[in-house]
Amino acid sequence: MITNNPQNDSAKQEIIEDLLKELPTDVAVAVELPSECRANELEDPDMPVTIRPMTFEDEKSIVSAKKEEDPVNLVLQKCVTNIKVNDLLPMDKLFLIMKLREISYGDDYNTLLICKNCGAENPTTVKLSQLNVNPVPDDFQDPTTIILPELQKEVVVRLPRVKDERLFADSVAALEQLWRFVVSIDGHTDKSIISPVIDRLPLRDVRTILNSIKSEYGVDTKIKFACKDCGGVSVVDLPIDASFFDVN
Repeated sequence: MITNNPQNDSAKQEIIEDLLKELPTDVAVAVELPSECRANELEDPDMPVTIRPMTFEDEKSIVSAKKEEDPVNLVLQKCVTNIKVNDLLPMDKLFLIMKLREISYGDDYNTLLICKNCGAENPTTVKLSQLNVNPVPDDFQDPTTIILPELQKEVVVRLPRVKDERLFADSVAALEQLWRFVVSIDGHTDKSIISPVIDRLPLRDVRTILNSIKSEYGVDTKIKFACKDCGGVSVVDLPIDASFFDVN
């Protein structure tokens, strides 16, 4: 029968701490999010948002994540402090993903870009720190007010958050859930009024609402390259998924 020996456990812990004593103790870095946190409440308003590099334990959590869980969100929750990941705007989440990859594995990201002209695979090294970041303008606010061109009513809409990602699983789901991002129509905030009104809106008004909840700010992940096989120039989105955190 195996019994715990507090004295042995304490000695082992001392050895572990001694082995790890040369590791940097202050590895988290402060970051300025593209939204400048104008749509979020910080846990401590006097402190910045910080992010630390991933550990081996964090990397294992990506592999072992349950099917219904977003492994990237899980890792961000471990590594980001002073802001709730579920409340992040998509532009801020993407920025943090890039920063997490950069400080954990280095600035160089090796990937394959597919030529749109001939389909050839192009091995490419992208320097993550050099991706352009478009911060929000001085007049940015969320929620925001728009005027529907056909209905000619004032509508207040809010931007999606990380916790809303499941609502955008596909284009059909996004349209069915559009009412969730409408705060009010002509002053009416009752969702049982907003939802049927949206269902009867002209397509032009619906597209106006959809466009208003999209963002052109944040990290620009479009990569322009000349194909090594055909010479054709393509512009593609940088591949970003769970494999983005594989060491390559």
